[in-house]
Amino acid sequence: MISELLKIGLSDEEARVYLACLEIGGGPVSVIARKAGANRVSCYYTIDNLLQKKLLSQYNKNGVKCFAPEPPEQLVKITEERMTMARSLMPELKSLISTSAFKPKIRFYEGRDGVEKVFTESLTAKREILGYTNLKLVTEFFPDFFRTYTHTKLKKGIKTRYLSPTTVETVHVLDQFLPEKYDANLIEILLVNKNQFLFENDVLIFGNSVGIVSLNTDELLGLIVESPTFARTMKAVFDLAWLGATAFVAK
Repeated sequence: MISELLKIGLSDEEARVYLACLEIGGGPVSVIARKAGANRVSCYYTIDNLLQKKLLSQYNKNGVKCFAPEPPEQLVKITEERMTMARSLMPELKSLISTSAFKPKIRFYEGRDGVEKVFTESLTAKREILGYTNLKLVTEFFPDFFRTYTHTKLKKGIKTRYLSPTTVETVHVLDQFLPEKYDANLIEILLVNKNQFLFENDVLIFGNSVGIVSLNTDELLGLIVESPTFARTMKAVFDLAWLGATAFVAK
């Protein structure tokens, strides 16, 4: 029980003294210190702290100063008061955070679950997802998950622009993963020369994040970089590649 009291802000001796008072119903310092296994001199200091925390109250008995425990519910009240104070400080504390103090966050994931985690997080996109992908590889890698992922994305109204190597299989490979009814404007795909641009990783650009995953079963991994500047740069590079691919198709 002492360890739990430590977690809510009491010191070791404060916890022992308070528990001792509960067990014996209070009394003079000498009796409390003996029950708590505390030094009598230090017990005066501890009792003073508990009085300030309103966990003990003071009274006189036959001219002797005694101390009685307050009900345990007082512990809940103290914790609630601290929570209220912490919440009231939030606006002021947040105002002190400098926008220039932002540090990019990089998260690494491993295994098939890690790869799926990156794709799932891209569903938080507010506008669109830009993707360098290999549709043949990605649909073969986790067909069931990719079907659910695609349906969810379309249901949320998230637009996707894909750049993918062209093969005989990729021309209509996405068809079986699409719902019967959806807004065709939400998916744009440009196929590029597989001999020049054989993408072996998936790169997803969304919001202020860039997700990168490997679909190679020998190195299943994923990472997400949260950085507005990096995401903007990667989006600019993607748009440049998209323009180049569009011009190639137009020829």
